[in-house]
Amino acid sequence: MKSAETGNYRKIALGSIFVAIFFLYVGIFAGIDISPTPKGFGSDTVDVATATTSTTGTKKKKPIYRRGPEVVALNQYFKSINYLLDDVDEVPRVYIKRVPKGLGELESVDERKQLFLRIMLPLAMRMNEEITAQRERLMAIQAKGISGTPVSDADQQWVDQLVKRYRVTEGGITALLERIDVIPTSLVLAQSAEESGWGTSRFVRKGNALFGQWAWGDDEGIVPKGREEGKTHVIKAFDSLMGSVRAYARNINSHPAYQSLRERRASLRANGEVISGWELAETLTKYSERGAEYVDSLHAIMSVNGLNELDGLEFAAGDVPPPPKVLASIEE
Repeated sequence: MKSAETGNYRKIALGSIFVAIFFLYVGIFAGIDISPTPKGFGSDTVDVATATTSTTGTKKKKPIYRRGPEVVALNQYFKSINYLLDDVDEVPRVYIKRVPKGLGELESVDERKQLFLRIMLPLAMRMNEEITAQRERLMAIQAKGISGTPVSDADQQWVDQLVKRYRVTEGGITALLERIDVIPTSLVLAQSAEESGWGTSRFVRKGNALFGQWAWGDDEGIVPKGREEGKTHVIKAFDSLMGSVRAYARNINSHPAYQSLRERRASLRANGEVISGWELAETLTKYSERGAEYVDSLHAIMSVNGLNELDGLEFAAGDVPPPPKVLASIEE
């Protein structure tokens, strides 16, 4: 009896083995994974579809959006001193030497614009502060002459230098005061944005050239791509963004092409009216070959980005921590 039962058990066991082997081969040939999956190692740990090429019809994962380290450092610095354009009342005296690397790679156009404008605003204001100081000194010297008070040799030499620098041929200090005058912040920001592609052009990256001013001789600046054979002009390079802003102001205030701007500005001042960047922009048809279209572009930049609201701002009192060392502020 026991031998018969033992024989039956063996038959059942062998049958079970054959059945198991049968289903195992069926699974292999059918491509079915019947092995157990340990807990914690599900299929969501590796997304195979994202590793395949586009020819398979599957989608690739979108690259992670990263900012360059200089962009991150400058953004964090501005945030740390609470420097935001949305509700700015006073502007910190922060003079950034150059645009941060990676500015042009920012995917967010708005972020790129905001960073560029925060760099440029103190520079434009500093430029006008320097111009105002020159005007005050000129008016003090002029008052001495009117009252019969002797003018010092140092003051006279300084006036003579300005006469040459600003191409004044007649009119003396009165003519100088028409040329040495402020340029509204909104206009400076609009032109720097238009000319430099919001701080991303090759010229501003390589030579801090914000406004595309020409010079002659390859050692003076950056050779434009596609420059015609026989031409010698370059885009003038500067040691800092502030140097470019100062040169721009001198160009606007001295070049014959911008005489109409200076006349409009003098008229506004004489009538006690606000010197408006929007209004002065209307005179800049000779700044670009695009003429009236260029003026329209400046007006659009001013309007869309609220630049007119930045005119008339003042510097905040007191010092602020210095900016990141790699973008060190200019020397006073």
